[in-house]
Amino acid sequence: MELKPLPGFVPRLESLRGIAAVSVAGYHIAAIYWQVIPTGLNAVVMFFVLSGFVLARSLEQNPSPGAFFLSRVYRLLPPAAATVLLFASLYWLFGYRVGHTDFGLVNVLLNALMIKSDINSVMWSMTVECAATPLILGSSWALARYGVMPLIVVCVFLFGLSFWGPYVHVLGDYTNLAPLYGFVMGVLAYGRGRDFLQLTPPRIQQALSVGAVILMGFCAVRKQTAPVILLEVWASAWIIAAITFGPPNAVFQPLDFWLIRFYGRISYSFYLLHPLGIMMAIGCLSPFGLPPTIATGILTFVLAVLLTTPLAWLSWRTIELPSKRWGRSQRGFAGAAPVAVD
Repeated sequence: MELKPLPGFVPRLESLRGIAAVSVAGYHIAAIYWQVIPTGLNAVVMFFVLSGFVLARSLEQNPSPGAFFLSRVYRLLPPAAATVLLFASLYWLFGYRVGHTDFGLVNVLLNALMIKSDINSVMWSMTVECAATPLILGSSWALARYGVMPLIVVCVFLFGLSFWGPYVHVLGDYTNLAPLYGFVMGVLAYGRGRDFLQLTPPRIQQALSVGAVILMGFCAVRKQTAPVILLEVWASAWIIAAITFGPPNAVFQPLDFWLIRFYGRISYSFYLLHPLGIMMAIGCLSPFGLPPTIATGILTFVLAVLLTTPLAWLSWRTIELPSKRWGRSQRGFAGAAPVAVD
Protein backbone atom coordinates (compact mmCIF):
# COMPACT_ATOMS: atom_id res chain seq x y z
CA MET A 1 0.00 0.00 0.00
CA GLU A 2 1.35 3.42 -1.01
CA LEU A 3 1.63 5.87 1.86
CA LYS A 4 2.74 9.46 2.06
CA PRO A 5 6.49 10.12 2.36
CA LEU A 6 7.96 11.39 5.59
CA PRO A 7 6.52 14.89 6.01
CA GLY A 8 7.72 18.42 6.12
CA PHE A 9 5.11 20.90 7.27
CA VAL A 10 1.62 19.31 7.57
CA PRO A 11 -1.13 21.97 7.39
CA ARG A 12 -3.79 19.67 8.82
CA LEU A 13 -1.80 19.20 12.02
CA GLU A 14 -1.75 22.96 12.44
CA SER A 15 -5.53 22.99 11.91
CA LEU A 16 -5.85 20.31 14.58
CA ARG A 17 -4.18 22.68 17.03
CA GLY A 18 -6.73 25.36 16.15
CA ILE A 19 -9.69 23.08 16.85
CA ALA A 20 -8.16 22.02 20.16
CA ALA A 21 -7.46 25.61 21.25
CA VAL A 22 -10.97 26.86 20.45
CA SER A 23 -12.58 23.81 22.05
CA VAL A 24 -10.79 24.54 25.34
CA ALA A 25 -12.56 27.91 25.45
CA GLY A 26 -15.86 26.10 24.98
CA TYR A 27 -15.11 23.70 27.82
CA HIS A 28 -14.22 26.54 30.18
CA ILE A 29 -17.41 28.43 29.36
CA ALA A 30 -19.49 25.29 29.92
CA ALA A 31 -17.88 24.91 33.34
CA ILE A 32 -18.89 28.47 34.23
CA TYR A 33 -22.56 28.12 33.31
CA TRP A 34 -23.30 24.51 34.21
CA GLN A 35 -22.12 21.77 36.53
CA VAL A 36 -20.32 19.72 33.90
CA ILE A 37 -17.61 17.07 33.83
CA PRO A 38 -15.65 18.25 30.75
CA THR A 39 -12.56 20.29 31.57
CA GLY A 40 -10.84 20.58 28.20
CA LEU A 41 -8.09 18.18 29.28
CA ASN A 42 -8.69 15.99 26.23
CA ALA A 43 -7.71 18.91 23.99
CA VAL A 44 -4.55 19.38 26.06
CA VAL A 45 -3.80 15.66 25.64
CA MET A 46 -4.01 16.22 21.88
CA PHE A 47 -1.57 19.14 22.25
CA PHE A 48 0.88 16.94 24.15
CA VAL A 49 0.82 14.08 21.65
CA LEU A 50 1.07 16.52 18.76
CA SER A 51 4.05 18.26 20.38
CA GLY A 52 5.87 14.95 20.79
CA PHE A 53 5.17 14.11 17.14
CA VAL A 54 6.25 17.46 15.68
CA LEU A 55 9.30 17.77 17.91
CA ALA A 56 10.43 14.26 17.00
CA ARG A 57 10.40 15.37 13.38
CA SER A 58 12.34 18.49 14.30
CA LEU A 59 14.96 16.41 16.12
CA GLU A 60 15.26 14.09 13.15
CA GLN A 61 16.05 17.09 10.96
CA ASN A 62 18.39 18.68 13.54
CA PRO A 63 19.43 16.38 16.39
CA SER A 64 21.45 19.04 18.23
CA PRO A 65 20.19 19.25 21.87
CA GLY A 66 21.29 22.88 22.09
CA ALA A 67 19.31 23.85 19.02
CA PHE A 68 16.31 21.89 20.30
CA PHE A 69 16.25 23.62 23.70
CA LEU A 70 16.81 27.01 22.07
CA SER A 71 13.91 26.52 19.70
CA ARG A 72 11.66 25.56 22.61
CA VAL A 73 12.57 28.78 24.44
CA TYR A 74 11.88 30.98 21.43
CA ARG A 75 8.68 29.12 20.59
CA LEU A 76 7.06 29.01 24.03
CA LEU A 77 8.44 31.75 26.23
CA PRO A 78 7.82 35.13 24.49
CA PRO A 79 4.04 34.74 23.89
CA ALA A 80 3.52 33.25 27.34
CA ALA A 81 5.54 35.98 29.08
CA ALA A 82 3.72 38.69 27.11
CA THR A 83 0.35 37.24 28.15
CA VAL A 84 1.34 37.16 31.83
CA LEU A 85 2.56 40.77 31.62
CA LEU A 86 -0.71 41.78 29.94
CA PHE A 87 -2.78 40.17 32.71
CA ALA A 88 -0.58 41.74 35.38
CA SER A 89 -0.77 45.17 33.71
CA LEU A 90 -4.56 45.00 33.58
CA TYR A 91 -4.53 44.44 37.32
CA TRP A 92 -1.85 47.04 38.13
CA LEU A 93 -3.43 49.77 35.98
CA PHE A 94 -7.15 49.09 36.24
CA GLY A 95 -7.63 46.54 39.02
CA TYR A 96 -9.01 44.09 36.43
CA ARG A 97 -8.40 40.51 37.54
CA VAL A 98 -8.44 37.70 35.02
CA GLY A 99 -7.55 35.31 37.86
CA HIS A 100 -7.48 35.60 41.63
CA THR A 101 -3.86 35.41 42.72
CA ASP A 102 -0.77 37.33 43.78
CA PHE A 103 0.33 39.99 41.26
CA GLY A 104 3.54 40.82 43.07
CA LEU A 105 6.64 41.23 40.93
CA VAL A 106 8.24 37.94 42.00
CA ASN A 107 5.11 35.92 41.26
CA VAL A 108 4.66 37.68 37.93
CA LEU A 109 8.25 36.82 37.00
CA LEU A 110 7.80 33.17 37.97
CA ASN A 111 4.65 32.99 35.85
CA ALA A 112 6.30 34.76 32.91
CA LEU A 113 9.04 32.12 33.01
CA MET A 114 6.37 29.38 33.13
CA ILE A 115 7.67 28.12 36.46
CA LYS A 116 4.26 28.87 37.97
CA SER A 117 0.83 29.11 36.37
CA ASP A 118 -1.46 30.79 38.89
CA ILE A 119 -1.87 34.09 37.00
CA ASN A 120 -3.05 32.46 33.77
CA SER A 121 -4.17 29.02 34.87
CA VAL A 122 -4.25 27.53 31.36
CA MET A 123 -0.48 27.93 31.25
CA TRP A 124 -0.15 24.84 33.44
CA SER A 125 0.13 22.88 30.21
CA MET A 126 3.08 25.03 29.12
CA THR A 127 4.78 24.33 32.47
CA VAL A 128 4.33 20.62 31.80
CA GLU A 129 5.58 20.99 28.23
CA CYS A 130 8.72 22.73 29.46
CA ALA A 131 9.26 19.95 32.01
CA ALA A 132 8.73 17.39 29.23
CA THR A 133 11.47 18.82 26.98
CA PRO A 134 14.20 16.44 28.25
CA LEU A 135 11.70 13.56 28.02
CA ILE A 136 11.01 14.31 24.35
CA LEU A 137 14.70 14.68 23.60
CA GLY A 138 15.53 11.41 25.37
CA SER A 139 12.65 9.56 23.73
CA SER A 140 13.72 10.60 20.24
CA TRP A 141 17.29 9.55 20.96
CA ALA A 142 16.22 6.20 22.45
CA LEU A 143 13.89 5.46 19.53
CA ALA A 144 16.65 6.06 17.00
CA ARG A 145 19.19 4.01 18.94
CA TYR A 146 17.20 1.19 20.55
CA GLY A 147 13.81 1.09 18.84
CA VAL A 148 10.34 1.21 20.35
CA MET A 149 10.80 -0.91 23.49
CA PRO A 150 12.34 1.79 25.75
CA LEU A 151 9.52 4.18 24.83
CA ILE A 152 6.88 1.55 25.54
CA VAL A 153 8.45 0.94 28.94
CA VAL A 154 8.43 4.68 29.70
CA CYS A 155 4.78 4.98 28.63
CA VAL A 156 3.74 2.06 30.83
CA PHE A 157 5.69 3.46 33.79
CA LEU A 158 4.26 6.98 33.44
CA PHE A 159 0.76 5.60 32.90
CA GLY A 160 1.11 3.70 36.17
CA LEU A 161 2.18 6.88 37.93
CA SER A 162 -0.85 8.71 36.52
CA PHE A 163 -3.01 6.91 39.13
CA TRP A 164 -0.95 8.45 41.96
CA GLY A 165 -2.11 11.89 43.08
CA PRO A 166 1.21 13.19 44.51
CA TYR A 167 2.89 12.57 41.13
CA VAL A 168 0.05 14.06 39.10
CA HIS A 169 0.22 17.38 40.97
CA VAL A 170 3.90 17.46 41.91
CA LEU A 171 4.53 20.68 39.94
CA GLY A 172 1.86 22.52 41.95
CA ASP A 173 -0.65 25.16 40.89
CA TYR A 174 -3.02 23.75 38.26
CA THR A 175 -0.54 21.37 36.65
CA ASN A 176 -1.48 17.80 35.80
CA LEU A 177 1.21 15.25 34.90
CA ALA A 178 -1.26 12.43 34.22
CA PRO A 179 -0.98 12.80 30.41
CA LEU A 180 2.82 13.31 30.44
CA TYR A 181 3.41 10.08 28.50
CA GLY A 182 1.42 11.65 25.65
CA PHE A 183 4.66 13.33 24.54
CA VAL A 184 6.38 9.94 24.35
CA MET A 185 3.43 8.49 22.43
CA GLY A 186 3.76 11.38 19.98
CA VAL A 187 7.41 10.47 19.40
CA LEU A 188 6.34 6.84 18.85
CA ALA A 189 3.62 7.94 16.41
CA TYR A 190 6.19 9.83 14.36
CA GLY A 191 8.87 7.16 14.47
CA ARG A 192 6.69 4.10 13.84
CA GLY A 193 3.26 5.40 12.76
CA ARG A 194 4.05 5.10 9.07
CA ASP A 195 5.19 1.48 9.48
CA PHE A 196 2.01 0.61 11.37
CA LEU A 197 -0.20 2.23 8.76
CA GLN A 198 1.69 0.32 6.06
CA LEU A 199 0.35 -2.89 7.57
CA THR A 200 -3.25 -1.66 7.87
CA PRO A 201 -5.64 -1.88 4.88
CA PRO A 202 -7.05 1.52 3.75
CA ARG A 203 -10.63 0.70 4.73
CA ILE A 204 -9.51 -0.34 8.21
CA GLN A 205 -7.48 2.86 8.47
CA GLN A 206 -10.49 4.97 7.59
CA ALA A 207 -12.72 3.10 10.05
CA LEU A 208 -10.14 3.47 12.81
CA SER A 209 -9.80 7.20 12.05
CA VAL A 210 -13.55 7.70 12.35
CA GLY A 211 -13.53 5.62 15.52
CA ALA A 212 -10.68 7.68 16.99
CA VAL A 213 -12.56 10.93 16.36
CA ILE A 214 -15.70 9.48 17.98
CA LEU A 215 -13.63 8.19 20.90
CA MET A 216 -12.15 11.65 21.50
CA GLY A 217 -15.67 13.10 21.57
CA PHE A 218 -16.84 10.40 23.99
CA CYS A 219 -13.87 10.89 26.31
CA ALA A 220 -14.36 14.66 26.26
CA VAL A 221 -17.57 14.33 28.27
CA ARG A 222 -16.18 11.84 30.76
CA LYS A 223 -14.34 12.47 34.01
CA GLN A 224 -10.64 12.66 33.17
CA THR A 225 -9.44 9.56 34.98
CA ALA A 226 -6.18 7.79 34.14
CA PRO A 227 -7.90 5.18 31.87
CA VAL A 228 -9.84 7.90 30.02
CA ILE A 229 -6.64 9.88 29.45
CA LEU A 230 -5.01 6.71 28.09
CA LEU A 231 -7.81 6.35 25.53
CA GLU A 232 -7.35 10.01 24.56
CA VAL A 233 -3.61 9.51 24.10
CA TRP A 234 -4.19 6.47 21.86
CA ALA A 235 -6.88 8.23 19.83
CA SER A 236 -4.76 11.37 19.43
CA ALA A 237 -1.75 9.37 18.28
CA TRP A 238 -3.82 7.53 15.68
CA ILE A 239 -5.45 10.71 14.36
CA ILE A 240 -2.10 12.48 14.04
CA ALA A 241 -0.39 9.54 12.35
CA ALA A 242 -3.34 8.98 9.99
CA ILE A 243 -3.39 12.64 8.97
CA THR A 244 0.34 12.66 8.36
CA PHE A 245 1.00 9.30 6.75
CA GLY A 246 -2.34 7.82 5.75
CA PRO A 247 -4.32 7.97 2.50
CA PRO A 248 -6.99 10.68 1.91
CA ASN A 249 -9.83 10.44 4.40
CA ALA A 250 -13.02 12.49 4.22
CA VAL A 251 -13.22 12.73 8.02
CA PHE A 252 -10.18 15.03 7.98
CA GLN A 253 -11.27 17.28 5.10
CA PRO A 254 -12.72 20.00 7.40
CA LEU A 255 -9.15 20.62 8.54
CA ASP A 256 -8.54 22.23 5.14
CA PHE A 257 -11.15 24.98 5.64
CA TRP A 258 -9.50 28.40 5.62
CA LEU A 259 -11.07 29.45 8.93
CA ILE A 260 -9.82 26.36 10.73
CA ARG A 261 -6.38 26.89 9.17
CA PHE A 262 -6.45 30.47 10.46
CA TYR A 263 -7.19 29.36 14.01
CA GLY A 264 -4.46 26.76 13.65
CA ARG A 265 -1.92 29.47 12.92
CA ILE A 266 -2.93 31.56 15.94
CA SER A 267 -3.74 28.57 18.18
CA TYR A 268 -0.96 29.09 20.74
CA SER A 269 -1.76 32.75 21.31
CA PHE A 270 -5.50 31.97 21.27
CA TYR A 271 -5.02 29.33 23.94
CA LEU A 272 -3.02 31.71 26.13
CA LEU A 273 -5.44 34.63 25.75
CA HIS A 274 -8.84 32.96 25.76
CA PRO A 275 -9.36 33.39 29.55
CA LEU A 276 -9.26 37.14 28.96
CA GLY A 277 -11.72 36.78 26.07
CA ILE A 278 -14.08 34.79 28.29
CA MET A 279 -13.93 37.39 31.06
CA MET A 280 -14.60 40.19 28.58
CA ALA A 281 -17.53 38.28 27.06
CA ILE A 282 -19.08 37.68 30.48
CA GLY A 283 -18.58 41.36 31.33
CA CYS A 284 -20.32 42.44 28.12
CA LEU A 285 -23.31 40.18 28.75
CA SER A 286 -23.70 40.58 32.51
CA PRO A 287 -25.76 43.83 32.33
CA PHE A 288 -28.46 41.91 30.46
CA GLY A 289 -29.01 39.46 33.30
CA LEU A 290 -29.24 36.44 31.02
CA PRO A 291 -30.11 33.13 32.72
CA PRO A 292 -27.51 30.32 32.69
CA THR A 293 -29.04 28.45 29.76
CA ILE A 294 -27.51 26.62 26.82
CA ALA A 295 -28.30 29.61 24.60
CA THR A 296 -26.46 31.96 26.98
CA GLY A 297 -23.47 29.66 27.04
CA ILE A 298 -23.35 29.51 23.24
CA LEU A 299 -23.66 33.28 23.02
CA THR A 300 -20.85 33.70 25.55
CA PHE A 301 -18.68 31.26 23.60
CA VAL A 302 -19.22 33.04 20.28
CA LEU A 303 -18.52 36.43 21.84
CA ALA A 304 -15.43 35.12 23.67
CA VAL A 305 -14.02 33.72 20.42
CA LEU A 306 -14.71 36.99 18.60
CA LEU A 307 -13.02 39.01 21.36
CA THR A 308 -10.04 36.67 21.71
CA THR A 309 -9.35 36.32 17.99
CA PRO A 310 -7.96 39.82 17.25
CA LEU A 311 -5.82 39.70 20.41
CA ALA A 312 -4.50 36.28 19.43
CA TRP A 313 -3.79 37.39 15.86
CA LEU A 314 -1.92 40.46 17.14
CA SER A 315 0.15 38.28 19.51
CA TRP A 316 0.88 35.80 16.73
CA ARG A 317 1.84 38.51 14.27
CA THR A 318 3.94 40.72 16.55
CA ILE A 319 5.38 38.23 19.06
CA GLU A 320 5.16 34.62 17.89
CA LEU A 321 6.34 35.06 14.30
CA PRO A 322 9.27 37.39 15.07
CA SER A 323 10.34 35.19 17.97
CA LYS A 324 10.31 32.02 15.86
CA ARG A 325 12.19 33.73 13.05
CA TRP A 326 14.79 35.00 15.50
CA GLY A 327 15.06 31.57 17.06
CA ARG A 328 15.66 29.92 13.69
CA SER A 329 18.33 32.48 12.87
CA GLN A 330 20.11 31.70 16.16
CA ARG A 331 20.11 27.92 15.84
CA GLY A 332 23.58 27.99 14.33
CA PHE A 333 24.97 29.23 17.64
CA ALA A 334 23.65 26.05 19.23
CA GLY A 335 25.36 23.74 16.80
CA ALA A 336 22.73 23.29 14.09
CA ALA A 337 21.83 24.94 10.84
CA PRO A 338 18.61 26.98 10.68
CA VAL A 339 15.58 24.98 9.59
CA ALA A 340 11.90 25.70 9.11
CA VAL A 341 9.78 23.81 11.64
CA ASP A 342 6.23 24.09 12.96
